[in-house]
Amino acid sequence: MLHSPRLRWRTAFSYAVVIALILTGLTYYLSARFDIPPGQAARPVAVAGLLISGLMVFQAERAAATVRRLTLVAHRIAQGDLDARIISLSSGEIGQLARAFNRMADRLQKQIEKRNRERDRLDTVLHALNDGVLIINRHGEVRLINSAAERILQVTATVARDRTFIQAVRDHRIVEVFQRCLQSGHEENAMLELEGGRMLRVAATPFLRGRQRGHVVILQDLTQLYQLQTVRRDFISNISHELRTPVASLRALVDTLADGAIDDPPAAQRFLSRMDVEVEAMAQMVQELLELAHIESGQTPLRLRELPATEVVGPGAERLRPQAERAAISLTIDSPEKLPSIVVDPDRIQQVMANLVQNAIKFTPAGGAIHVQVEHHPDRGELVVAVCDTGAGIAPDDLSRIFERFYKADRARSGEGAGLGLAIAKHIVQAHGGRIWAESTYGKGSNFYFTLPTTSPAEVPIAPAV
Repeated sequence: MLHSPRLRWRTAFSYAVVIALILTGLTYYLSARFDIPPGQAARPVAVAGLLISGLMVFQAERAAATVRRLTLVAHRIAQGDLDARIISLSSGEIGQLARAFNRMADRLQKQIEKRNRERDRLDTVLHALNDGVLIINRHGEVRLINSAAERILQVTATVARDRTFIQAVRDHRIVEVFQRCLQSGHEENAMLELEGGRMLRVAATPFLRGRQRGHVVILQDLTQLYQLQTVRRDFISNISHELRTPVASLRALVDTLADGAIDDPPAAQRFLSRMDVEVEAMAQMVQELLELAHIESGQTPLRLRELPATEVVGPGAERLRPQAERAAISLTIDSPEKLPSIVVDPDRIQQVMANLVQNAIKFTPAGGAIHVQVEHHPDRGELVVAVCDTGAGIAPDDLSRIFERFYKADRARSGEGAGLGLAIAKHIVQAHGGRIWAESTYGKGSNFYFTLPTTSPAEVPIAPAV
């Protein structure tokens, strides 16, 4: 390096030897040319030599200082200080070198800043994706993993990064897809079912070639999509099942009338009455479907009023007392006299009570009992309403699905109804800010619970009392 002391002294010594030889030759030349003693000619030559040497040393030191500054700035840029520049007022080659160096540093800084912006955009896009993304280098090590992939694989970026793909994913089925991509050199896809019923689509794709080659693995969690498809298939199956019975009955009745029963007035009247029952059942199912759709979409606003809880819960259950008596089932209502006022849509809450009590009557044999109980929990700020029966109970496998539309725990014993009552009750309770659930021991009865907040739901405007 030019600022090395040994190199500087060697350079200075070389210059001194050359200058001394030149000055000696010049002294002998002047002595011979003008016929003067060599000692007399040496004095002006020595003075001139000293001036020239000083000027050369000054210029050399100036150039060396500029080179040293260039070296220092280069080190700063190499260490990450992209704003480092060199200031040089020289107009010679060294000045041109300094200005060229600054232009190079400006261009390098712009390129690095552009690359950083592109990398930030890429990171933002990757971490905003709902699909998991892993980038694997040519050695099979994970170089990048986004937050969606962390969630799907249940691993952190700190643990997964710089480890092999096998160590990061810890699932042999996903690894098999990646290995197939390694062998074929083309994109490979697979649909996998993970623990807990999760559905995962895996796509492994190679990118680039040569030393920079690697692979991208995409993980798509399609669990919700598959659940929606299952719900759609169940909906079509259930509504077809519910319509098949009344439509078949109507067709049989119409065929019977067409075969001559219409000429028998008493028989015709019975058939027409039966047809009216079947049509009414279908009309009720359509009405319940429309009502459920409106509630789910929020198109049916709640008409909230502040009323005593006893005026809301009791009448809804009391309305079903005649039906319970006809079925030889005892119905008791246990509601404390001192209950707080609640802000609810009374018609909707009475509909919930009617659906729960009617469901209990349907599955409770003659001689059984239904008990409705209301409790106030001030510490939780809610009322808990329970409808308990001594009926057939619900199997454990069915308990988690009874609030689905059209779902019937026991189709052979479900009797009338489309299986929409509990689904409607669930959405009404949730619209009030409450919860609804069921507990059951198969063969010993079921308990249905729902809660209502004792304060007004903040998100729903209260309608004026009328």
